[in-house]
Amino acid sequence: MGRCLHVVDVFRKGLLMDPEMENAWPEAGEGDISSLETCIPGMERVMDVNCLPKKTKKVQHKEIIRSATELKEAGIQFEKNLTCSLKDISFDRGVLKLPVITVDDTTESKFLNLMTFECLHIGTGIEVTSYVDFMDKIINNERDVTLLHARGIIQNDFGSDKAVAKLFNSLCMEVTVESNLDAVQKKIGDHCKKPWNMWRANLRHTYFSSPWTTLSLIAAMFLFALTIIQTVFIVLTYY
Repeated sequence: MGRCLHVVDVFRKGLLMDPEMENAWPEAGEGDISSLETCIPGMERVMDVNCLPKKTKKVQHKEIIRSATELKEAGIQFEKNLTCSLKDISFDRGVLKLPVITVDDTTESKFLNLMTFECLHIGTGIEVTSYVDFMDKIINNERDVTLLHARGIIQNDFGSDKAVAKLFNSLCMEVTVESNLDAVQKKIGDHCKKPWNMWRANLRHTYFSSPWTTLSLIAAMFLFALTIIQTVFIVLTYY
């Protein structure tokens, strides 16, 4: 796991641990994190702080990521990852894989502590902040939480789906972040910009967003088919 700067850093590295590193978790007494459940639950959010990442290959154009329901309309499928590492987010061939997360009463204080630690310790990385920022982007309302819950990505032990959406939307408020997930966001943006995916998203959003619009579309198609049949029948009768 390497050297840890603080008990918060121990917990943070556990959340970011690669599967092959799981056996490297410290034994009891060597950085035990059991006490983190109650570690500074009232820590105030650090405002107007730029979280600086490590020097990595920079993506030139930032993408505006749509919500989970809009991404679904564009043909993107959501799957839970085999690992629980927060940095294990990937997008390939229309499939967005995300780590499983359990949201409960301690989630907000944990993420605020971890994000504050990353902001104040330049060089440690901003993987947790990038994850929270990404979740904030794909969660706009309770429908997005419901979708992610149905896919097994979010386990809701917190309350209503609306409350979970509000939690994620508040975590990155007033925080500027240069995300480590820019490359993933660009892939998602490129997928959504393809003409077929744009047309499909518009069709599903316009005609399949509610049962009534779906029924209206079916009725219109049925009447159109009857009109064609009637026209053909008249032509055949005439000749």
